[in-house]
Amino acid sequence: MAPYPKELRVRVVAAVEEGRFSIPEIARLFQVGVTFIKKMLTLHRAGAPLDPRHGGGPVPVLQEPETTRLRQALQARPDATLAELPQVLADTCQVTVSLATISRRLQVLHLTRKKKVSSPESATKKRASNSAKSRVPLL
Repeated sequence: MAPYPKELRVRVVAAVEEGRFSIPEIARLFQVGVTFIKKMLTLHRAGAPLDPRHGGGPVPVLQEPETTRLRQALQARPDATLAELPQVLADTCQVTVSLATISRRLQVLHLTRKKKVSSPESATKKRASNSAKSRVPLL
């Protein structure tokens, strides 16, 4: 369910302060809960804004500074593996994050990642697969 708009919140508080109706009557009139009205009154009396707060879920661990540092680290070392990136953030930003968190952030930034350490190409040549041999017609 989406949060109630600020306009409705202001109108509810104004209706209560007007004093013509009780809180349960105002709740029925605006089709909101009594608890919602009490929360809005508490916020209003404390001088806090009546704006809807952030929607559910925790605040992301990787904010703008960490994301910028991650991007800089990848520009400096494009061959860095996914396993090396959490240590970079821990050293520079004092943030501990999992591989999954870094992987998700890289996907959002449309940056590629290396999963394995680069190794030199093998000196031995690969053999042809058996399927290629079976295609040669036998006479």
